[in-house]
Formats: sequence, structure tokens, C-alpha cells
Amino acid sequence: MSTARQRVIALTEAGRKGKFRKSGHLVDEQLKYNYPKDENSQLTLWGQLLPETVKSIELYPEVEAENIVEGIRLTPAEDRVVDCLCKLLDKKSQNIDPKKKDTYFTGNSETRIVNNYGPDPTLAPGLAFTLYELTKEYKGGEVIGGKDTTNVMSILTTLDTRKYLIRHTEKRFNKATGDWKKREIEGFQKLIDILKVTATTGQGDREDSKETDFLILLNPIFRGQIDTKFILYPEDIHKRTMIAYGSWNLSDIALRLRDYLVREISSKRYKHTIYLDRLYYIVAEKWMKESRKGKVKEYLQKAIDTCEALGIIESYETKTGATGEPLIVFHLNKDWA
Repeated sequence: MSTARQRVIALTEAGRKGKFRKSGHLVDEQLKYNYPKDENSQLTLWGQLLPETVKSIELYPEVEAENIVEGIRLTPAEDRVVDCLCKLLDKKSQNIDPKKKDTYFTGNSETRIVNNYGPDPTLAPGLAFTLYELTKEYKGGEVIGGKDTTNVMSILTTLDTRKYLIRHTEKRFNKATGDWKKREIEGFQKLIDILKVTATTGQGDREDSKETDFLILLNPIFRGQIDTKFILYPEDIHKRTMIAYGSWNLSDIALRLRDYLVREISSKRYKHTIYLDRLYYIVAEKWMKESRKGKVKEYLQKAIDTCEALGIIESYETKTGATGEPLIVFHLNKDWA
């Protein structure tokens, strides 16, 4: 057993056993990729979009059609902040009774009905928190300094300016009747809308304290079908991952492999077989398109080692598939987290 794995186990046993929910649709959007050998990858994405989606993109002339990609592509730092927002949404919401739709996973601030998420009006959750509170989550319990809060504020501000092409289907089944209903979701949307409020107290010319409060409106995807389609993460997932990786400077490849395999576990698929070439595109599409396959292999091995240290992977093996190409078989820990 590796030293990193021993440290993760020690942290798990010593810490809280709490978990938080993250929307399965949000994870799916973050893990989207384009694989050249797939038939649909040859279709022009622009030609597949609804007219209203095209119009919403055209409102931003600086966005070129050929640069539009489907899914929510985040940097490792942005990924961490989004996970923190998911955790705060879970902690600050009524998360017990999904039948109370007006309060279930709606946060602790003013909500809003939006009309650009799917075919009918949808509730967008609202979150209120301090910058210190979010930074504390982001740092995973580490000591917080001024640079940390400045960094988190910068990440939030960047997320507030970005839009993503979100496309998926939400489907619900009625087990009693066998009926089903689906909602087609498509839009060029922001993940968060920020209203920043800074409260400063003092006396005369003296400033005593300054604390930045945030009111954030979250995209409805943060709560979309979260009663039935969700992934559970340990509350200390960031710290565990840092220990397993050996640094806070996590690679995007390590985070994508972690989330990809955790999604497999959530779907009760504990033996996962995949051709290595496809896996390379899942975890590092940009690098593969830049012909940096050697780097992808190097970073993927580090990501696999990280997932082993986290306890997600119990074992793995590489084989030659039916096509003659190499594949990898992951044996996953069904009791992870």
C-alpha cells in the first residue's frame, strides 16, 4: 500500500464521514469530450443547434462558431470552486424532501424562475455565503491567507463571465405506471450569476472590518434531477485528492479520471473496460488534438496512481482488445467514499 493511500485512509478515519450531492447532469456536462472515431463527431455542431441557441450565441460576436464546444470545460481551479458551490448548496438547502420542489436544493437565498433552461420555466437556486466561507471550503481546511481569498474571488469573477453550451436530456420514470417524461435541455448559458455585497464597519475615519458577502444565482443544472441522478462525494474530497496526488497543483487529467471513475461507481459499474485511445480523449482531448500523446500517457499514469491512493481503483490491467488496440480494465471499489 502506498504512503499516499495510507495518509488518505488515516484522514478518512479521523475526519467526518459526511458527504455531499453533486448533480449527475452537471458531472456529465463536465466530462463531455469529442472522439474523432465516433460517427457523430463528423457532424458540424453548429448545424445541430436549435435556432434560439444559435441566436443566443450570436449575441456575442467575439465568440467564433468554430470555437464552440459542447459541455462545461473548466480549469482545475474552477472545477474545485464548482465542487465547493455544490457542497454549499447541499449544506444550505432543504435536502430531505424532494416532494417540496420549491425548497428542495434551492439554497439559502432568493431563487429565480428562469425561462432559458429547457422547454418550461425552471427554478434556479440561490446561495448566500461569505468569501471566507467559500475559501475555507476551497482550501480543504488549510490555513487561509489573503492571497487565497483573492484567488477564489478571481475564479468566481471569471466563472461569472463565461458561458457554456449545455445540451442533455432529463428523463423521469413513474415506476408505478410505467410512464415517462423527458425534457430536452439546450442553451448557451452561464453557470453562475453573482451579486457581490461588501459590508464594511468602522467609526469615524477608521475602518474596523471588511467582509465580502456573495449572493449567487446558480444555473438550474446544479439541482437538475438531483433527487434521483446524483453523485456522492466525501466532504473532504479536495483534501483527499491533494494528499493522493501529492500537491494542491492538481492536473485536469487527474480530476477528470477521478470524476469519470466515480461516476462509474455511482452507476454500479464496478468493472470498467475501455480502449486506451478513447480514455486519452476523455481525460485530455486538447492535448490529443495537439499531438501530445506522450504527455497524456505520463499524466494519465499519475492520475491512475492518484485514484488508487484515493481508494477508487482497487486494481487495473492492460490488455489487447478485439481490434488489436490496447485497452485497460479498471476494477473499482464499490464501497468508495
